[in-house]
Amino acid sequence: LGRLTGNMRIMNESGSIAFSVEEYKRPRFEVVFDPVKGSYKLGSVVKVKGRAMAYAGSPVDHAMVKYRVVRNAYYPFNKYWRGYFPVSEEAEIAHGEVQTTEDGSFSIAFTAVPDAMRMKGYTPVFNYTVHVDITDISGETHSGEKTVSVSEKSLLIDLDMTEKVNRDEAGWEPG
Repeated sequence: LGRLTGNMRIMNESGSIAFSVEEYKRPRFEVVFDPVKGSYKLGSVVKVKGRAMAYAGSPVDHAMVKYRVVRNAYYPFNKYWRGYFPVSEEAEIAHGEVQTTEDGSFSIAFTAVPDAMRMKGYTPVFNYTVHVDITDISGETHSGEKTVSVSEKSLLIDLDMTEKVNRDEAGWEPG
């Protein structure tokens, strides 16, 4: 109180600029996602877990979690191919609401549905991004997101080896 808020303008002989002054409200909690454990196959159920935690260290219980899951595809090795790889448009595959438990945790499950229009022979990787907006009982809202990558292959390795490898010098011996 006693602070000046609203729309302001600073002017001088060179011109002017307008800006807005608002009250600052210190956030009371944050959205924290757990690391993704394990690997997933296309078509399987993916579980993303997280927590709403107050900066004081206590959980934010019974908060409303609104979520949406969007999917896009990319081709991890497209720099080696001369063909055209289409840019994947984002597609929403799930949305809904859950509530945080007494320990502030929440869990979101969705099926890793592949995009049937993508070129399967070129090993597309599908990124599933979970966007959450958590609102506590006082109406304060915070957002977060977590991305899970799922592919036809369980492991993709891209080695950038610019020099030839001499097997004799490396001590390689056949099986």
